[in-house]
Amino acid sequence: MARPGEYPYDAGIHPTGYTTKLWTMRQLAGLASAASTNERFHYLLDLGETGLSLAFDLPTQLGLDPDDPMADGEVGRTGVSIATVDDLAAVFKGIPLDDVSVSMTINATAPMLLAMWVVVAEESGVDPARLRGTLQNEMPKEFLARKAVVYDLDTSMRYSLDVMEHCVRHLPRVNPVSLSGGHAREAGASRPLEIACGIADAETYLQGMIERGLDADEVARRFTFIFGAHMELLAEAAKFRVARSMYARRLRERWGVTDERAMRMRVQVNTFGSVLAHQEPLNNVIRATIQALAAVLGGVQSLHVCSFDEAYQTPGELGARIALRTHQILAEETDVARYVDPLGGSEAVDALVAGMTAEVEDWLDRIEEHDGMLGSIRSGWLESEIDELAHRDPGPRVGVGDRMYSETEQEVLRRERHATPDSVQREVERPSCAPELAAVREAARGGANVLPALIEAARARATIGQLRTALTPPPS
Repeated sequence: MARPGEYPYDAGIHPTGYTTKLWTMRQLAGLASAASTNERFHYLLDLGETGLSLAFDLPTQLGLDPDDPMADGEVGRTGVSIATVDDLAAVFKGIPLDDVSVSMTINATAPMLLAMWVVVAEESGVDPARLRGTLQNEMPKEFLARKAVVYDLDTSMRYSLDVMEHCVRHLPRVNPVSLSGGHAREAGASRPLEIACGIADAETYLQGMIERGLDADEVARRFTFIFGAHMELLAEAAKFRVARSMYARRLRERWGVTDERAMRMRVQVNTFGSVLAHQEPLNNVIRATIQALAAVLGGVQSLHVCSFDEAYQTPGELGARIALRTHQILAEETDVARYVDPLGGSEAVDALVAGMTAEVEDWLDRIEEHDGMLGSIRSGWLESEIDELAHRDPGPRVGVGDRMYSETEQEVLRRERHATPDSVQREVERPSCAPELAAVREAARGGANVLPALIEAARARATIGQLRTALTPPPS
């Protein structure tokens, strides 16, 4: 086993662990309107949050304007509604974009939101090169698990790679993709398959960028990963050791990567919502704490802790505050951050790592046999494997507190119920920006990187629906 900060990084990617720099403390937020989301962001920053995570509603994820008939009933329900660059500017009002890291959970419409983010920075006096944060921008997992897709697989991958290329060349502080195994896990994948999906996705993007003429070391330095954390404390902590080690070895041995920074797997963890229960929801505070502890013991770089009320509503202020306090209590009131590798040398963890490593290798071999990640998705093979696993092993069952709410928790629910917004239909003004939209169509059809044209269209206040239409390939 290597020491912390040394290849293959099973013991962590930094020699000093959390003793010199804590994990980034995030709380996913995105309320119905830009103004209410901005208010929540300021609330969380005032409480000590160290990074913002922005959630978008389903119409925004699918490139639908809020007054589109197809958006009816969904505007603002699962996150903030963004139609134009002015909406995004309102989200970040009073927030220094060159100082605060922003994570955007956006995929199919990531090119459009990135273009708007760049314009918001410019118009607020911030050099876009100083933007900090991460775009999820991860399309294989959308086709495999989440299904929030707009274009076909090949077109989706092309635009996703356009985002990566633009960020690598022009936005040095923005991570242009967050490779996800966690979504496959929530869909039913096993722990080893969760790791395999994340690594296979990374190799898919790496190959795509190499084909565009970029260097493997340069590209891999910009990768981040998303995994989840379940209730099996030691197994989940061991999972991150396995993922880091296997990723580093494959990058060096298969892809010729030599830069140490490129081989270090930077991990964002979301505690899994699938283990939360709407019965006795305050028990979810304990569940989220156990999952967060697994992530911290596993040495991750960024962490989102679910609110106790996420099983039945958009997190209210109380739930968001308790989730953030979970981070802070782990960091400040326990000793887990005082040791660089607190689980190093554990026989139990070493045994878990050995068994899991063999299973991950088997899954990666099988994915390769099915023509890689994209081939595994096209054939439907990998999705069928996940479906089978979901039915064979449903994972840890929520059992404690499966009964009617206690009177105390009923009162909590009554106070917080307002947090889930009703759908807010709103009209969108569509400016005359025909030349800019024509340029987007030309870039999309001509094979050029679409980001420069998207940025000009966003500056002209084109709506997300207009941008989606302009990027739609013509019928074959």
